[in-house]
Amino acid sequence: MAAKYNQSSTSNRNRSSNSSAKLIQLSKTLSWLLRHSVIKEGLQFQSDGYIFIDDVLRHHSFANKYTIDDIHQCVAINEKKRFGLKIDEATGKEMIRAHQGHSLEEANVEMREIVNPDEFSTIIHGTYTKHWPSIMDKGLSKMNRTHIHFAPGLPKESGVTSGMRGSANLYIYIDLEKALKDGFKFFVSSNNVILCPGDVNGFLPVRYFRSVENRRGEKLPIPIDSFKTNDSA
Repeated sequence: MAAKYNQSSTSNRNRSSNSSAKLIQLSKTLSWLLRHSVIKEGLQFQSDGYIFIDDVLRHHSFANKYTIDDIHQCVAINEKKRFGLKIDEATGKEMIRAHQGHSLEEANVEMREIVNPDEFSTIIHGTYTKHWPSIMDKGLSKMNRTHIHFAPGLPKESGVTSGMRGSANLYIYIDLEKALKDGFKFFVSSNNVILCPGDVNGFLPVRYFRSVENRRGEKLPIPIDSFKTNDSA
């Protein structure tokens, strides 16, 4: 009897593990498609970034692998709230989009401009210490995305669901008031990620860093020259 129970328990754990792995892979594949590859893969999307789930499930990366229920579950359990769902009024069909992280300039995801720096007492860019020499030299870059990403706090803090990887070990605190005053645009997405397109080259210079610290709370020095403006350099 005990042997049967153990076999059943092991079988249930295996099914749960397989289901979890399947949803993780689905989340990664959805992120790849919705953020970066919609146009290249020949799929139609609306100006707000939504595409029909039917089209997603017909794509070769999803066909015969996932169902609409899998997508619903993936969206529901995603801690970072990466995806949004809606019903298209014209067709009654369900649509999906990624909330942010796009490399597609055409994707106008739902976000609101920040005009009052007091709205966010803290905004942080999470990265890794290995990138600090490059960041210290050039500033933060949007890289192949449309925006630089920030969080309104550290991972696991109340209200912080996305904006940086949980594995980040370097935290760059931004002087939002100074950046706004100098003309940089900041936005907040529907899942509370703070976004900045940077300057004309997609960078936010080091002079807008308020402080930089590692996971142990140790502060890293910021070069004094970084605080000079182009006029004073």
